[in-house]
Amino acid sequence: MRQVKTSIDIACSPGEVWRVLMDFPAYAEWNPTIQQIDGVAMPGHRLRLILALPNGRTRTVRFRVAKVDVRRELRLRTSAMLPGLLRREHVFRLISRGAMGCTFYQEEEVSGLFSIFAGEGAFTALRQRFEAMNTALKARCEGTEPPMLLLPHHDAPAIEGNETAA
Repeated sequence: MRQVKTSIDIACSPGEVWRVLMDFPAYAEWNPTIQQIDGVAMPGHRLRLILALPNGRTRTVRFRVAKVDVRRELRLRTSAMLPGLLRREHVFRLISRGAMGCTFYQEEEVSGLFSIFAGEGAFTALRQRFEAMNTALKARCEGTEPPMLLLPHHDAPAIEGNETAA
C-alpha cells in the first residue's frame, strides 16, 4: 500500500471551502488538475473526473462515492475489474481551526498487486497535482486567485486503474 497525503490551511470556514469543493461545474475556472467532475456527491453514486495532465492531455477517472460527511469529508473509491489488482481511495477532508479557518487535507491510498509497478515518479507527480489543487482551492476560497499554474511536465508513468487517456 502506498499513500500520498497533503494539507493546506485556508482562512475560511469549512462550510465555505465545502461549497467550493461541491461546485463541480466551476472546477474548470480554478482547478489546475481537475477540469471537470460529472455526477452527484452522494454515497453509492459514481463521479467521472476529467484530469488535466502536465503534457496537455487529459485522463478520465471514475470513482464511486464511498462517504459524504457534509463540510467534513468526501471519500471516493475505485478499483480494477478484478479484486486485489488495484484499489484507490481518495479523500478530501476539512478540519475546523475555529476563527483561524480550516485545514484541507487531500489524501490517496493506492493498494493491490498493480500498485507495486507504479514507480516513485508517479507518486511524486500525484503529490504535485494535489499541492497545485490545494493552492488553487485556498486562493479560490480566500478570493486571492492567481493565474492558473501549469504543472511541470513529467514522463513518470501514471497510476493506472479504471482510467482512460484522452
